[in-house]
Amino acid sequence: MSKRPIPTVADDFAQVTSFLKERNIISAHPAASLLVNAKHIHSFTYSLILWRFRLRNLPEHSKVFVEEIASDALQILPQILMGYGKTSKLLIRGIVENALRHVYFSDHPIEFGRMNRDKKWYLSVTELCDYAKIHPLFVKTEPKFAAVAQLISLYSDLSGGVHGRSVRDLEMRSALSKIAYDDDAAKQEVEKLKRCAEAVNFILAIFHADKVRAFAAEDRRIILRSMPAHARSVWTHH
Repeated sequence: MSKRPIPTVADDFAQVTSFLKERNIISAHPAASLLVNAKHIHSFTYSLILWRFRLRNLPEHSKVFVEEIASDALQILPQILMGYGKTSKLLIRGIVENALRHVYFSDHPIEFGRMNRDKKWYLSVTELCDYAKIHPLFVKTEPKFAAVAQLISLYSDLSGGVHGRSVRDLEMRSALSKIAYDDDAAKQEVEKLKRCAEAVNFILAIFHADKVRAFAAEDRRIILRSMPAHARSVWTHH
């Protein structure tokens, strides 16, 4: 798929960078490497947010998790640019969880009602993953593009990053002063976000294949371009 800029995404990125400069999250003249990372983050998160505005007429037990995906995706770019890597991992992990919840609860409205009614009832991530692995749609696609397996692996990596941090200064100001944007750290977060967008967009595109085929061509391109070529091929022939 051509990598030429998509006008909607390019225009939005220009507005976002202007906003981030106004908020002093990035400097008036940011380094080229920072802008490259920011552009990748923006592209992936934009594709994830898009579902919130293009999937029409979803029931509440399905729609709420797409909205949560958009909410989490929106916050990732500024967090990474400010150096808050742990927060970005938590947000990406939230996207993984909500994609799996979307699949499960779309098929289980009664359990959705129970989840909101019974404070002690919930499904673990393991249970959500187990359901996705046996879902008829993904049983067919997983041997061709292992999106569910990719989410499981990513979730494990993210959890390790979230729980593997320590604070070395009792004085909060000193601790906070050491949190800053770092190119190498940002690239690592971009890679995690890439794995997330590839798998989540594929799963949503397969799960809502008929709706996606009715999307505007540019919207489909935004979503499909986040996936590797063989994943796009699987979706096209699905």
